[in-house]
Amino acid sequence: MTGPMTSRSTVQHAATKLPPAASNGLIRGTVKTLMTATEAGVETDAGESVLARQAASCLLAPAIGDRVLLCMIGSETYVLAVLERESQHAAEISVPGARKVTISAGETLELSAPSMNLAARQLTLLARNMAHAGQILTSNFKTIVETVIDKTIGARSLTTKADVRTAVITEVETLNAGTLVQNIDTVATQNSEIALVTAQRDVRLDAERVSVG
Repeated sequence: MTGPMTSRSTVQHAATKLPPAASNGLIRGTVKTLMTATEAGVETDAGESVLARQAASCLLAPAIGDRVLLCMIGSETYVLAVLERESQHAAEISVPGARKVTISAGETLELSAPSMNLAARQLTLLARNMAHAGQILTSNFKTIVETVIDKTIGARSLTTKADVRTAVITEVETLNAGTLVQNIDTVATQNSEIALVTAQRDVRLDAERVSVG
């Protein structure tokens, strides 16, 4: 349930004033206090104070000030539904006592909001096809591991910055560029069994000293 929790002394004092209802039927009331995560002190329209538990079918957790529908069965009182809520209270969807909740649809499931927050200790997404589009994407991770068969990146500009970069190509690496510029601050080293440099017009070496062999 949403809303501030009362102190233990307040709960004990309120519990003595909220005896279980003895009658049967459906009545309306207003939530006055939140006793536990699933129990609330409710004042009925008749002025009676009762202790009611959130029914499993009441997915909207009651908050203080809510108008609710109560079901009284013998000594038990349940909150069946939240009828009205003040706009300043956030809506919390919960199933009392449930450790796992599943939402399924036969064709399409949609979630829409101007802003959405998703928090989980572990998140798994499984999809045959996935598409995401937007203007800005920001990712912050300690470690990223990607395993793909084929990967294609298309961009107007691509910038990579790292302290150390290692690329391991087991077969062939091909680079096609209009102009290739490499700026090395200290030492550039290439080691290969056979090295070929082919130019259609000129090959130029410009340095204070050039050593061959």
